[in-house]
Amino acid sequence: MNRFWLLLLLLLPFSSCEEDTDNITDEGIYDKIDAQYRQKIYELGINELTEDFKWRMYCNYCDVPVKNCRSKEIEGKSFAMLDMKIFYLNFDDDTGEVAFTFLLNDSLQCSLEQVDGIAVHGFGFVKDGVDPLYYIAAGSDLRIPAGCDTLLYEEGICPERIIHPKQPEVIRFLTKYRKSLNPWLHMEAVRRGIYERD
Repeated sequence: MNRFWLLLLLLLPFSSCEEDTDNITDEGIYDKIDAQYRQKIYELGINELTEDFKWRMYCNYCDVPVKNCRSKEIEGKSFAMLDMKIFYLNFDDDTGEVAFTFLLNDSLQCSLEQVDGIAVHGFGFVKDGVDPLYYIAAGSDLRIPAGCDTLLYEEGICPERIIHPKQPEVIRFLTKYRKSLNPWLHMEAVRRGIYERD
């Protein structure tokens, strides 16, 4: 047998294993990370703060079209139709940070880098806190004060929809696309009086 064919036969099992590895998705990984962080969030007494921020994140990006998730091009979806999970939590001494990520099909992370302007994806907190200390900008070290003073407003840095989520365009979008929204967002919109339950 010629050396080429012998080498090909020896490499064939390795190449098929490699293909299987490439096909493994992150499905379930983000659920596990989120569940672990949820327990810590409960222990830190910031469950209501975290859920409120999740609502604000959805409102902030509800009508923003998703262009791609991990280089997979997406059409006909906005961030309001995706799932959102906690992917980062850190707590040292008396302060900490929580950050979220948007997911397609529970496995493909959708980057906020495709969003125009400053993209907020997390918040700073104190133990048992009811309000965020600051907001965390995605892809940078920027920390935006939760109060957002006049100077920051003038510079266009303040995340208006995060601070005031019930904007008229947000309410219109959530109402119009209510049947397509992420289930958590749909039920939260009902709970917050945006529209009545179906």
